[in-house]
Amino acid sequence: MIYYTRNEWQQNNFSKNIATEQLDLNEIVSLNDKLTHKEINDIYIPLVQFLTEKVKAEKSFMSFVKDHMLAKNQSIPFIIGITGGVSVGKSTMSRLLLELMRSYNPNWKVELITTDGYIYPKKTLLERDLMSKKGFPESYETNQLITDLKKIKSGEENVPTYTYSHLTYDRLQDAYHFINQPDVLIIEGVNIFQTNNYSEELVSDYLDYKIYLDAEIEQMKQWYVQRFFKLQSEAFQNEQSHFYQYKDLSYEETQRLALDIWQSINEINIKENIMPTRKRADLVLHKGHNHEIDYLHFQKI
Repeated sequence: MIYYTRNEWQQNNFSKNIATEQLDLNEIVSLNDKLTHKEINDIYIPLVQFLTEKVKAEKSFMSFVKDHMLAKNQSIPFIIGITGGVSVGKSTMSRLLLELMRSYNPNWKVELITTDGYIYPKKTLLERDLMSKKGFPESYETNQLITDLKKIKSGEENVPTYTYSHLTYDRLQDAYHFINQPDVLIIEGVNIFQTNNYSEELVSDYLDYKIYLDAEIEQMKQWYVQRFFKLQSEAFQNEQSHFYQYKDLSYEETQRLALDIWQSINEINIKENIMPTRKRADLVLHKGHNHEIDYLHFQKI
């Protein structure tokens, strides 16, 4: 185990030779999240260099395997899993790593999928009385996710993966993201490190490196409520929004609703299902109140 404070991490001898000026932070940063070029240079570029060396080592081994055991055209991806609590910034981090890995390794094909698309369709959740458990392990079509990861990890071509609309709060029908033998696949979702006592296979069986993005629960609650207010003033105003009925609530009513959702669903899910998987991560990144990483804990190298 290796533990770094922010200052200690910055003193490591990493070369910072990725140009970040061309990054479109508006496309990368999720609503109510924050990210600066300084944060990218101080924290994430060294992390991408570390991950690149992990991938290179695996690719070197797989090159030997391909030459001796596999078909020459079979490409086996290195899969990076990213998880953490609700509203902690997983999507921002995943999109950032996607862009930085592509910039740092221009000859590599790097792809990103999220597990949101593997939540059962809204119709199924309603039929099974699971809407109040959305995001909990039982709300995911986990067996299909495992099947798709197995195909991707086996080097199959053009594997269709599910996609999701945060506006309609539902899986997109007949809109797939096809994964075609990438060098690196990033998968993001709250459920990807979880275990149980009855499955022969787990999502994490197909992850080569696991990253947990962490923050204090009270801090995540504050970020969630702030994001809820922003969504009310923007996305909720769209008639197609799942939350359209809440578009005209007063400040007090909106805050009450956001806190109720947090306390009755999100906080329970974090404490019971997400936080217990933190110890299974290879790397824990902890965010402070300003959305900046304040320490890195490499639980496995």
